[in-house]
Amino acid sequence: MILKKNIIYNHRRGNKMKKMRILHYIPGFNTGGIESVFLNWFRNIDSKEVEFELLVRNYDPDSPLLKEYIRLGGVLHTLETPSLSLKTMLSFRKKVLRFFSEHNDYDFLHVHVADDPFIIPIAKEKGIARIGIHAHTTGYNESYKSQGIKGKIRTFNVKAAQHYMAITQVAADWMFPKEIRGTKKVTIIHNGINLQEYEYNESIREKYRKELQIEDYHTLMHVGRFSEVKNHLFMLDVFERVKLQKEKNKLIFVGDGPLLTEIVKEVNRRHLQEDVIFLGARGDIADLLQAADIFLLPSKFEGLGLSAVEAQASGLPTIVSDRVPREAAITDLVTFLSLEAPLEEWVETLTEVSYDPVRKNVYHEFVDAHYEINQTTNDLIEFYKSTLA
Repeated sequence: MILKKNIIYNHRRGNKMKKMRILHYIPGFNTGGIESVFLNWFRNIDSKEVEFELLVRNYDPDSPLLKEYIRLGGVLHTLETPSLSLKTMLSFRKKVLRFFSEHNDYDFLHVHVADDPFIIPIAKEKGIARIGIHAHTTGYNESYKSQGIKGKIRTFNVKAAQHYMAITQVAADWMFPKEIRGTKKVTIIHNGINLQEYEYNESIREKYRKELQIEDYHTLMHVGRFSEVKNHLFMLDVFERVKLQKEKNKLIFVGDGPLLTEIVKEVNRRHLQEDVIFLGARGDIADLLQAADIFLLPSKFEGLGLSAVEAQASGLPTIVSDRVPREAAITDLVTFLSLEAPLEEWVETLTEVSYDPVRKNVYHEFVDAHYEINQTTNDLIEFYKSTLA
């Protein structure tokens, strides 16, 4: 299939009022942070005012986030190009050219990953007047050679765009040159979440702990894709030592990704298969967090660390690496530890943090920090309006 150029799933249509039509480009729609942020916006936009559509070049049909987007009536366009290489580059360009030749009536193109070629220049050539790049990260998860190529593409795309967004100032500093940051062109739009969804519920905790057979265990949880940046091997190193001090411990991994098979093999090699639980990609993250005692995010880099923000929203003690931006600490539930520190320091922290059955209510802290979903969705809509003025 070359291109699903037809509207596969119809968004809420029929309103005669002029809507802002926004096309979001996310290269690979799986179960990551960008997808979660996009879906949070989509759930909360005023359909009378704005209409989102989604363009991807690759997607996981089993992604619970994509399934929900479809269920809610989202429009999905796909360029059917799982990976970019010298062999696929020409055909990808043709697909992009064909798409924007037939779909050029959007008010705004919102590009979430600026490393793909052709999208921005061809959209611009075909008549989309307003194009924005959104910085979500502070690093690459590829080889140095790939980083160099992507860096050049990113530099070109940044110059070709007219509008700039970032999830944190750290992400903005990494993505955009000084001449853009210095003119205050970068708009910070926080990754807001639905706080009611994450509010602690004792019955949900008991239900999930029973289902997962962890009622009598002190449980560490990590939510994230199985990729190098998330540092799963480091988590296994730490967990092995934690178990030496406290035997009744479990480690739960939530997510999927390219390194999943490798990590499963490593767990088996270390004879930890009875202690490490793999749950795959899930759509019930808010409920799963209720079952945990501590959240762990020792990433090598993050634009924010949305999963750590979600963990705090559920009232969980959250242990993160010093590579996670300080903006992720919405509450005092977060402890930062250096990846250069001895493993014993991580082990000591994890064993000393005790679970408080009366979880902290963090609603006002999130609202004060401007991380509540209605606040951030409104910020996004106001940003779009400002580009149309």
